[in-house]
Amino acid sequence: MTNTGTTNVRLSPPPPELMRLINPVVRRILATRWLGSRIRRQGMVEFTGRRTGRTLRIPVCLHHVGDETLIFTERAWRHNLVGGAPVTITHRGQIRHGRAVLLDVAPARVGAAMRAAMDDGAGPFELGLKITRGYDPTADDLAAIARSIIRVDFED
Repeated sequence: MTNTGTTNVRLSPPPPELMRLINPVVRRILATRWLGSRIRRQGMVEFTGRRTGRTLRIPVCLHHVGDETLIFTERAWRHNLVGGAPVTITHRGQIRHGRAVLLDVAPARVGAAMRAAMDDGAGPFELGLKITRGYDPTADDLAAIARSIIRVDFED
């Protein structure tokens, strides 16, 4: 999956430099029960790096699609979750443990999952997309965009 989209729908993740500035603040907000409980989709995934052994705490958008909790990303940290890894998710002021797996799925499944997330109210920014104003992308439009899916399976 290397295509970056069509003219109506394209990848538009925030620049890494901006995320390095903002993420420390977002991590603090998400960790507090009072503020973190007010944020619907934003959460924090915490896991141990495969090669470095360092603990990584990454702010993400969590999307509930059917009975699955999914994260859409193309950031390099996703490779730590190939084959699955134990994670701690902080979401809405609560801490849950589980296992996250980087899925190897067909682009059609990615497009359908992203469309379902949008139907649930996720905005283009939360999906790392730029969509032409007034255009309603189909699952096929979204399948043409390079995205990876991480599925989170909670222990409880």
